[in-house]
Amino acid sequence: MFKNLFDLSVKRTGFEIFGFYIVYSILGAVIAGVICGFLIAAIHPEIKTVQEATRLAIKYAPVLAMAYGLILSLAIVKAKNIFNSFNAVLLMIISVPLLFFFGLSLGLIPVSFLTGIEGKN
Repeated sequence: MFKNLFDLSVKRTGFEIFGFYIVYSILGAVIAGVICGFLIAAIHPEIKTVQEATRLAIKYAPVLAMAYGLILSLAIVKAKNIFNSFNAVLLMIISVPLLFFFGLSLGLIPVSFLTGIEGKN
């Protein structure tokens, strides 16, 4: 389930796709939280309370989720060399609104299914 997690060129089966989804969702949430914290601290030094920081974090979170999902999906497509695959392009297009409106919880599902497509290497 958790083998070859960081080798993006591997074709995964059902349980491996689920393991990929779990690990990369947690990893993405941690990365987004750290980046969001640094952005708020650098751009808005006047923020003093947790409530004000949370208000700003809610504004930055969809953009960071989209960036993480798109970078990850482009890395998978590049590693598998499936730039001309209709399914890969469709999954990437579907993931963008899901990442923006629902975050990593739903947005990484199509990105995870990209790992189940056979590569052309």
